[in-house]
Amino acid sequence: MQIRWTKLPFTAHNESEYRQGLNDWLGRVFYDVLPEHGFEVREEQIYTAFRIARALTEGSTLLAEAGPGTGKTFAYLLPAVCHARMRGRPVVVASASSVLKAQLTGPDGDIQTLSRLLNLDIDVRVAGNPADYVCEMKVEAGDFGSGEEPEGWSELIHWARRTGTGARSEVPGVPDDLWELVSWDPSLNCDTCPRRGHCLMVAARRQHRAAADLVVCDHRLFAQDLLTRNDLLEGGMLPILPSYSAVIFDEGHHFPETWQRAQGWSLSQRRLRRTLERLEYWHAREQVAWRLEAALVAADSFMQALDVHTRPGEGKRDVDRSELLLKAAARLDQALDLLQTELVTEEAMSEGQSSETELQAYQNRIDELRAALRLFRRPESVVWREGDELWVVPRRPKPLFGGDLLKPGTPVVFSSATLEPDYQARVLGLSRFDQSRVGVPFDLGRQSLVYLPPDEGSGMNAAGPDAAVDAVVDEAVRVLHATGGRALILVRSLAEVRRWRQALAAHHLPWPVIYEGDGDRGAQLERFRAEVDSVLVGAGFWEGVDVRGEALSCVILPYLPFPEHDPLIRERRGQAQAAGQDPFRAVDLPEMLIKLKQGMGRLIRTAEDRGVIALLDRSYRGADWAGAVEEAFPEGARRVTDLAEVKAFLAGTGRG
Repeated sequence: MQIRWTKLPFTAHNESEYRQGLNDWLGRVFYDVLPEHGFEVREEQIYTAFRIARALTEGSTLLAEAGPGTGKTFAYLLPAVCHARMRGRPVVVASASSVLKAQLTGPDGDIQTLSRLLNLDIDVRVAGNPADYVCEMKVEAGDFGSGEEPEGWSELIHWARRTGTGARSEVPGVPDDLWELVSWDPSLNCDTCPRRGHCLMVAARRQHRAAADLVVCDHRLFAQDLLTRNDLLEGGMLPILPSYSAVIFDEGHHFPETWQRAQGWSLSQRRLRRTLERLEYWHAREQVAWRLEAALVAADSFMQALDVHTRPGEGKRDVDRSELLLKAAARLDQALDLLQTELVTEEAMSEGQSSETELQAYQNRIDELRAALRLFRRPESVVWREGDELWVVPRRPKPLFGGDLLKPGTPVVFSSATLEPDYQARVLGLSRFDQSRVGVPFDLGRQSLVYLPPDEGSGMNAAGPDAAVDAVVDEAVRVLHATGGRALILVRSLAEVRRWRQALAAHHLPWPVIYEGDGDRGAQLERFRAEVDSVLVGAGFWEGVDVRGEALSCVILPYLPFPEHDPLIRERRGQAQAAGQDPFRAVDLPEMLIKLKQGMGRLIRTAEDRGVIALLDRSYRGADWAGAVEEAFPEGARRVTDLAEVKAFLAGTGRG
């Protein structure tokens, strides 16, 4: 191993000196340098940083849980930069959301802050999804398909023909269906493209591949790179990401589902028809037109059957793969097969012409459609509808390590405020891993209180679902009167948000009530912050909410957030049962605890915050798993059953 000591912020000439130098340097930074610039010394952050540094140096897999406010990003960024410079290859930081990516890489983000304060001159590049860049051949063709010109098409083409980067971030308001008309997609035949190696997407890839220290991307892009890397290299093409020395997953509890989705397919009727209709503009032979018409009819028939066999609801909706639906899928697959046969002849007749490349790309698109249909028809797949999309994924995703994926010895860190390590490892197929767990750097015993409604007298056990909803809403209203509004009510679905709107309306609350779905999420959070006594009701605010001060003085949890109607979770239950495990303990309980901890973590964000967790669900009381729920409560927080104590605590007259 070659040590590039001239790039390190400390002196090291061999691996032993590197380890000691890194530990000494991390200690100086966290205990001396950062406090000089106003940062608090947080022992939880420092411990996590040392554990991550060890995992990177030893080439191990670490699941690092650190509570909200710990400063996880500093804890992994500092060891990551040193590791990249020691190995001579960047570390990939994969984030779960664009918000987190911006927090890391923005002008005032964590990376630039560390770079400036420590004089590190960190070289960080953001790797965008290839589909977020224009394909210049598509732009040159200017083809929007059949029918009238879509709204916004002229403006999009005008921009696309003049842009210097081709990045979607330059035109954030463009809807998905319009963007797909000009964007790169994996079915394009780049091998024979006249712009091969010189297009805007490849230029962007070259830019982030030149990173010396850090490459920041999202979970989906990392999964895509891992699954396509070997094929691209064998085809003489650049992989999406450069060769890296380690990978760190921020909000790592989200990666298992991303990993499973990445190994499957999604399609919608709009995309299916658009793919097929593009052939109409190529003036192909009459035989191709016949096969195309048959494929369009089969596609419509399949999507109509799919609509009939999709259960109503929201989120991930179940699909009943009846014999009728499977036959419709088989007919569409056969129609596409016959169309491809004619296209092979058409392609041979177009050899050397510009349409040859387009026909090859079209063949690639049909290959993808047929692969999705074949997986859909096989019992070893999981299917569901989400919005307009049909998702088809393998029942058992590939393990993260082994085969042509991550090589043993590649350092991997999963960082999150909420991890259930054994569960996460089982889902990802991790056979060997280390764990690190720390709480929050706050005095939760002083700053927080847990309210649990008394067992009797509140009507919470009323018979019937409607009565039960009314009872839990009544209890929540009593809590709101004790807190003076200032609360976040976390429910399980948008359908529940609607039921709560109806039920709360009858109470004529004196505070503004904001309901998820009435506007932009960011605008709703800003209003919640600004109107200090307001109440926010939502199903999508369990994570990513950072409201400090009095505006969020109470988190109300009407129910424990067990997973509902999720085909992926149902499949994991089946696999646990087949392995002789209790599906509830192996799957439902850890999934619920991850979300419960995320929800509770919205409450205390700074050392000055003060607030109440109100868990209204009594179902866990007396259960043999009740201890797992109680361990998720803020450490040291007192538990009360009297709302007068809640009122006194928030007024500052009650003890924590």
